[in-house]
Amino acid sequence: MSEQDTTSKTELRQLLGRLAKEYKESKDFADRIQKRTDELKQALVKNLKDHGVEDDRGHKWLAAGDMQLKHERRVSRSFDLGAATKWVKSLGAWDEVKDVIEVTTEDRILQYAWEHGHTDVVSEFYSDRETWAFKLVEQKSYDDE
Repeated sequence: MSEQDTTSKTELRQLLGRLAKEYKESKDFADRIQKRTDELKQALVKNLKDHGVEDDRGHKWLAAGDMQLKHERRVSRSFDLGAATKWVKSLGAWDEVKDVIEVTTEDRILQYAWEHGHTDVVSEFYSDRETWAFKLVEQKSYDDE
């Protein structure tokens, strides 16, 4: 390896070291800011709950300096399948409203393949999915060994 290659490699490692350090510091700062943001929101919401004035839609409002805080009420409706099923069964109408869905599982298919000697095709049913994750590891570098 030439002296220029060694210098370039050393400079690259130093540059990457600075970038990694700045990345870590930025990430730590962002985490601290997010924690503070969450604390502030929690304090504002508590005050809204305790002191807010409710409007005709159930939202709570509270003056905050030259701003208004709003704790917005949101209502969603969900179907209680358990209660509805119990009710329809009590009427004796279950067969009129039920749907039958055919399904199978990986375990059942593999069991069949093993029991009937089809193990050679089992590997064809699997596919690999590759993903990548970035990690900053604070320890000795892989290249240092």
